[in-house]
Amino acid sequence: MQGLASPLRGAAVVLPVQRQFSRKLGRPGYGHLKLSQIEGIPALRCSISASASVPQALGNQARRIFVDVAFYKGKSAMKMRPSKPVFKLLDNGGASISKEGSLFMEIAPAVAQRQYDWSKKQIFALSVMELGTLIDLAPDGGCEFYHDPNMGKSDAGMIRKIFKVEPMADRSGYFFNLNVSNRLEQFEGRLSIPISRAEFAVIRSTVNYMIPHLMGWHVFIDPLQLDNTMLSEESSLNNASFLNDTIPEWAK
Repeated sequence: MQGLASPLRGAAVVLPVQRQFSRKLGRPGYGHLKLSQIEGIPALRCSISASASVPQALGNQARRIFVDVAFYKGKSAMKMRPSKPVFKLLDNGGASISKEGSLFMEIAPAVAQRQYDWSKKQIFALSVMELGTLIDLAPDGGCEFYHDPNMGKSDAGMIRKIFKVEPMADRSGYFFNLNVSNRLEQFEGRLSIPISRAEFAVIRSTVNYMIPHLMGWHVFIDPLQLDNTMLSEESSLNNASFLNDTIPEWAK
């Protein structure tokens, strides 16, 4: 170690070393030690006992990542954007899922060649089970989903959304249609976009990958992936950006 540490003494260089977390966390992981901290240790294969509670990412330094899959056509464009699952912290220090994630389908009209008005986009959030139905479609199959954001409330039926997927006549792809009726804002709209078989293959592959993450299983496998954008309001009262990526689908 002396031959490795001496030339870099005082530098902010870190080496990954495997550490064994305490039974309180219940999983092995990787940490970092400064070279100055490991001078004099006989070998790199060291075992460090640490009591890890909430990872550093749960603080204000949590980094939010934005991703989407976009399809641009002559009369409209569509983006697929994932929304993270929501967890709540338990009194015993653990966490449990309180709401599964979803996949937002955003369709915007074209206003000129390769120009789209995203301020007029319409949004439909597909649940995990609805995504399962979507990616199980046969070349000549179709599906339809109906959402009423106010179902069970006094203003039920005031906003209605229908997301319909139907095959093209030549079976070369699908039409994704979104019909919106908003009586609160006196709005009626219909947006449609053709999706080729190759594009649908991308959608199917993406959704297959995303479903376990929307269900929170990646956090079960690796609890350190839990960050403040996945915590419920009760678990993150001081988080001003609480769930910015899960705005209701009927908000726009």
